[in-house]
Amino acid sequence: MAKFITNQNIEINLELASLGDRILATIIDLFIMGCYAFVAGIIASSSGGGDTLAFIIFLPLAFYSLAFEYFMHGQSPGKHMRDIQVVKIDGGAPNIGNYLLRWLLRPVDILFYGAVAILTIIISKKGQRLGDLAAGTTVIKVKRRESIDSIKSLKREEDYQIQFPQVKRLSDKQVELIRKSLKMGADGLNYEAIGQLVVKVKELLQVNSDLPDVKFLYTIIADYEHLDH
Repeated sequence: MAKFITNQNIEINLELASLGDRILATIIDLFIMGCYAFVAGIIASSSGGGDTLAFIIFLPLAFYSLAFEYFMHGQSPGKHMRDIQVVKIDGGAPNIGNYLLRWLLRPVDILFYGAVAILTIIISKKGQRLGDLAAGTTVIKVKRRESIDSIKSLKREEDYQIQFPQVKRLSDKQVELIRKSLKMGADGLNYEAIGQLVVKVKELLQVNSDLPDVKFLYTIIADYEHLDH
């Protein structure tokens, strides 16, 4: 575990991705890229389109990691299969600038068969390769979890039954923090952080619940919204 400080000054512990997982994820991605290159080579050679067509067909390979990590919230296919994910060092979701810096320095990291990346990952305290150090990111282990998108947005209902009346102890600022944490989760935050927030909320309200972490936090928000302030 490594300690991270979020933008809301909350200390969270996240599990860094192991070197083995990162290497295996890279091997999987290289295999996928190799399969694409094989098929692309057949298409390019049989189409007779010349160098221009070949360039266009092979161009996606150059942007493989950048595109997948950006559109899959910090995961390439290999990372997804190994349950690891790129996050900022504050535990939040990277933006396009962070991903771009990681991608630009990838050629340096893979020098000497990846020895540069491996060495810096081992030496750095937060498992960062050169691209991570420049981008302010790292790679963490993530757990299989329920999807936030599967939970419908909260709506005020006249017959709603409040499950945790203790939410009256919360302030607007604390509830807003819960909302931001859930938004960060939807954007790719490691759910270990959400789990730690749940523990803090339960301790603050002195409640027990068997609800999944995300559903518990949404319930807390719904209860708060239905209170007569």
